[in-house]
Amino acid sequence: ILREMARPLLPHYGEEWLKVYHKILRALRELFRTEQDPLLIPGSGSAGLEAAIGSLIGTGGEGKALIISNGFFGRRLAAIARAYDQEVRVLEGELDRPFPPERLEEEIGAEAGLGIRMVAAVHCETSTGVLNPIRDYAELCRRYGAILVVDAISSLGGVELEFDGWGLGICVTASQKCLEAPPGLAILAVSREAWERISRTASPGWYLNLRTWREFAQRWADWHPYPVTLPVSLLFSLQKSLERILEEGLAKRFARHARMAGLLRRGLKSLGFELFVPEEYHSPTVTAALGNEALPAGELIHFLKEEQGILIGGGIEELQGKIFRIGHMGSQATPEMILPVLWGIEEALRAKGLPVEPGESLRVIDLDFDLDLEVKTGE
Repeated sequence: ILREMARPLLPHYGEEWLKVYHKILRALRELFRTEQDPLLIPGSGSAGLEAAIGSLIGTGGEGKALIISNGFFGRRLAAIARAYDQEVRVLEGELDRPFPPERLEEEIGAEAGLGIRMVAAVHCETSTGVLNPIRDYAELCRRYGAILVVDAISSLGGVELEFDGWGLGICVTASQKCLEAPPGLAILAVSREAWERISRTASPGWYLNLRTWREFAQRWADWHPYPVTLPVSLLFSLQKSLERILEEGLAKRFARHARMAGLLRRGLKSLGFELFVPEEYHSPTVTAALGNEALPAGELIHFLKEEQGILIGGGIEELQGKIFRIGHMGSQATPEMILPVLWGIEEALRAKGLPVEPGESLRVIDLDFDLDLEVKTGE
């Protein structure tokens, strides 16, 4: 993937480049499971989220917006939405479990007479590892005529998601995380229903206004179907990563992520750590666990970085110092990447004077299932 970024540049327009661009769009349609052409916007995932939310909320539009928030990135959605409309309603949930669809239905039903025009939710809440049931949210939104915006930045490509089949309104991801390319691209799938709603919304701005991107996709379709210069090298790397993802096959890829999540979590529990999120609510792409008296979260993070050269995440805001987070997305979701983390944690425990035998974390694994080294993830 990194070699692709060193390829000679092409102009970001014209016949030769459009062959590359449309190949990327075809792969993204398959990944999102949609017939709609996704949008590629240079910027972070948050840029894509603001483009989606701002284009639907607009200024002074009819109806209300609801934001589901059960973690740091749910709050990010709320902050973005409130930049456009201070009357946005935020539905707060517990940090260690999904936001219940029943509560969403209660809220939408109570506000039905006022017209809920948009609901926004995070699929995988990266700050905790919770996987929210967006398929259930989408069904409720369709029933009440709302557009569902989904933050799938740390889930698409590692967790099952059907954009058309589930009736999502706008789904936002980014080039890093499960897509395995360097950061710098926001990628959005937009439904026909969302486009229709956007066309009736007086949304401000130009760059992060989705109407701008659709206008150029239609008006300049034959040579430059986007309003700005695209980062050609980054798209080369995305093309290669998408080839690898689809070559592996989505069903096999999702099973691999689930298997590696199980391997890691069983190993952590074998070493005495408690998962922050109950197993049934955890995403296959991120694991969060509580530090303990024997090895606090901050000490473990420091030890792995300084002594083992392994970087894991810590808690954010109220969870800082309480939990540690381990991402297992894309090429990281393999035994070759998971096992050194577990062995490093064993070393950290021994460094604290605890009697941990080498391989203690692997005593409860199924060698045939968990260590399926036949999985090919590319070079």
